[in-house]
Amino acid sequence: MLGNLAWAPVTSVEKVEIFDRYNGVPTLGVFRTGGQAHLFWRVLGYTGDISLWLYVPLSDGDEDSLGGDEGPGLLDGIVYQSPRRRYAAFGVADFNRLTFEREWSIPAGTKHGEILHSLVEDVANALQVAIDEGLPPSRREDYKKAQEAVRHLVDC
Repeated sequence: MLGNLAWAPVTSVEKVEIFDRYNGVPTLGVFRTGGQAHLFWRVLGYTGDISLWLYVPLSDGDEDSLGGDEGPGLLDGIVYQSPRRRYAAFGVADFNRLTFEREWSIPAGTKHGEILHSLVEDVANALQVAIDEGLPPSRREDYKKAQEAVRHLVDC
């Protein structure tokens, strides 16, 4: 994933369907790779260099539910208020290129106000673990920049 565009995070992307853009940059949609569809969503970072992205694998039922909704309810049942725990991944991008990624889990029934705090806390903690693990100086500085930006995004 590292170095790839945030809305096409793997080199094997076969197709990208875009539902929303901000200043021309895709912010919500679905990409397909290896026959599997994944929802991508730019969670935070619509100004500045750093942005936080969420990726959720979709089942056939999830894809069917996306087909009929293009409004704010698009994430309901997948990211928000999912009836089951969901495997996901998050990515931190600098100028829309991924610099950090980790697996994540969305608890079942998560409400709109709960997910952002949990996600940002987990991203900041994951970045700190990476910083503490003796990375080369250039990577450590990139991660510190990302960690500071993610914390700042929440304060805004």
